[in-house]
Amino acid sequence: MSSGPSPRRQGSGLLPQVSENSPLLIPPPQSLPNNSDDASMESSSYNSVSYISNSRVIPHRRTPETLESLSLSQKLAYYIPCFSWISDYNTSNLIYDIMAGLTLASYQIPLSMSFATALAHVPTSSGLLGLAIGPIVYLFMGTVPQMIVGPEAAVSMIIGQTVEKTVKHAGVDSVDVLCNLTFLSGMVLLIFGILRFGYLDNVLCGTLLRGFITAIGLSMILNSIISILGLNPILSKLPPDVHIHSAVEKFMFLINHYYEYHRFTAIIGGTAFLLLIFLNQVKKKLIKSKFKSASYFPEILFVIVLFTVFSYVFDFKSKNLEVIGKVTMDEFQLKNPLSIESRKLWPELFPVSFVCAILGFFETSTASKSLSSMLQTPVSSNRELVSLGAVGTTVSFFGALPSFGGYARSKLNSSIGGKTPVSGFVMGITTLLITLKCLDYIYYLPLCVLNAVIAHVGYKMIEETPKELKFHIRTKGWNEIFTFIVTLSASLYYSIEVGVSMGCFYSLMRVLKHSTQSRIQILTRVKGTDTFVNPDSDDCSDTNLFKFPKKIIVSGYKEFRRQTIIENKNIDKGSTTNNSNNLLTPPSPLTTSMNRDKNISNVSNMDIFPNLEDREGCIIVKIPEPLTFFNANDMKGRLKRIELYGSAHSHPGGTPHEDKDLRHVVFDLHGMTSLDSSAAQLLFEIVDNYQRRGVNVFFTRLFHSTQLVQRLKDAGIEELLFILDGEEFGIQQTIRPYYDGILDALKAIDKIDSTCEWETRSYFSTIDFE
Repeated sequence: MSSGPSPRRQGSGLLPQVSENSPLLIPPPQSLPNNSDDASMESSSYNSVSYISNSRVIPHRRTPETLESLSLSQKLAYYIPCFSWISDYNTSNLIYDIMAGLTLASYQIPLSMSFATALAHVPTSSGLLGLAIGPIVYLFMGTVPQMIVGPEAAVSMIIGQTVEKTVKHAGVDSVDVLCNLTFLSGMVLLIFGILRFGYLDNVLCGTLLRGFITAIGLSMILNSIISILGLNPILSKLPPDVHIHSAVEKFMFLINHYYEYHRFTAIIGGTAFLLLIFLNQVKKKLIKSKFKSASYFPEILFVIVLFTVFSYVFDFKSKNLEVIGKVTMDEFQLKNPLSIESRKLWPELFPVSFVCAILGFFETSTASKSLSSMLQTPVSSNRELVSLGAVGTTVSFFGALPSFGGYARSKLNSSIGGKTPVSGFVMGITTLLITLKCLDYIYYLPLCVLNAVIAHVGYKMIEETPKELKFHIRTKGWNEIFTFIVTLSASLYYSIEVGVSMGCFYSLMRVLKHSTQSRIQILTRVKGTDTFVNPDSDDCSDTNLFKFPKKIIVSGYKEFRRQTIIENKNIDKGSTTNNSNNLLTPPSPLTTSMNRDKNISNVSNMDIFPNLEDREGCIIVKIPEPLTFFNANDMKGRLKRIELYGSAHSHPGGTPHEDKDLRHVVFDLHGMTSLDSSAAQLLFEIVDNYQRRGVNVFFTRLFHSTQLVQRLKDAGIEELLFILDGEEFGIQQTIRPYYDGILDALKAIDKIDSTCEWETRSYFSTIDFE
């Protein structure tokens, strides 16, 4: 075995020798195999000049000796994020934050009241306290400077459905149910953050969230229509054994009882809803007409104040129109979600709280990613989980709605000029002052107007759904459409949490299916070239163009095969002379192969499909990924299917045509960067099974990892491969018994075949392309 491979040649130049201590991102010479097929991978090909000029200086690996200990202030700024910006805070930032906070309060206070009263079916003060306490806690723990947390419509809707069931059938106070739901959802987020589960927002697809939001929007509209028509008294008088909780059940209730509507309530509620739509459209047109300041007009606050004044002046209450009534904090008291009475509710409420936590995190993650892209600031999903968990557990002691980040209000905060979480703090303090001092002024606020606000929010939530569905239909994203339908249907027919659970389950099954499928490829050579391609690829989108999605260029193989053919031709010529008198003598295998290739060339357009050929009885298998317990089994099945049917994509119901002459299997391991113990056991079984059947196995282009080599040795695979050590064929190997390149393994196969006088025909020439 040579002490080291020679420098690699690219074109007419040589890769310069680089020392191990070089800061350039170039592997040391002793780690390079002596064949160029490693460097000729299409995805990583380079030449000596461009590779060096584009290399980046990378830092030295940190070790315990060189790693400096963080100071107390640095640690404090990491675990309590407010210390990272508070030292640089100035008067200019304070002015912008106060303006943004006051503007946000004018928007969010009416919404929070609507969410609490019309969606969550809890006291109005619960929504206001969620808007007040949440941003104050987020001031200290938040990692996104311009994020605004507060009650969310979707989460409030889920809470409302749970409160309806629990209060009606168990006789529990609604605030106690809310307190436990908020606390449990906060604990779920806190634990997820500690366990570093921030990657969850990348697992579930966007259509799952779109289906869920659409179901929430439709449910909100249905609930609001019932209230706007004044049918709530009829709904509340239904017997306890009549269950009307899902959206479909409420729709049927609406169909059966619409004629009992209260006329004056319907007029006021409908007028408020139409006024909101009108003001919103005018606002959009003004913004498009370059009147940007129109975006700060609080149309929701305007409608609520307007109809509250009308209600007071014209005495709507005397016309049997429901008003919000007296809202007071006199009976307010802190809640204890850890009490014995509260813990009795945990088993029933935990599934709902889990759904609330996941949905709230997705909403916050969407907002944080959008803000980070605008501000070019990094966002840690794990730290954001911790901050949301801290917010949720804290507000639960106040009996408040859970608070999560919202994209619309956070974007508004950014556009107004909010710089830090102080803007949310100002909004929270303003809300708290109004809650303590100004609740008497909302006594005459009509409930149908709050429901009109909810209907308007629900309409905006489903506004983007047709556009997104149209996109997925155009791109034939059937999996996405199916996820949307499953989530929407289950949410409408059963409950929101069931819909989300089913959508999450289907999305996770898709992820697991994708991750457990091995990406092994069977490679064959394009005739007359050094290129090996995957003939099973489905990337041929144009009938007049054959694309090579995965290919390997084995430099020198074309010349090697040419020399082999010349030698075989000389042998065939002598054999033909000796048997010239026998007219019935069958043609040589080489002649048969060449004639077959010629026929294929005549039948097929060479511009569409290239001729593929390789040695008879030899397959080359490329493993482009790490092998683990969840994809090794699939790889084993695919290898067997390749043997039986000639392709990994053949239908298993077809007729097997197992090749009885399979003699060699070459594994290209360039992408197998790691191997776990379970996969090593399966790989050992594969190699051992091949060798017991008399099939030679070659491992080529092994990834240079000490741990990988040691695992192959411990698994007994290395011992099996020493049967075909390269030194027996005069082939140098950097790490025995692994061949440095595919060409080396093919040379060894040629020597084995020539020794055994086996014919050289194309194993893949029977592959059909349709």
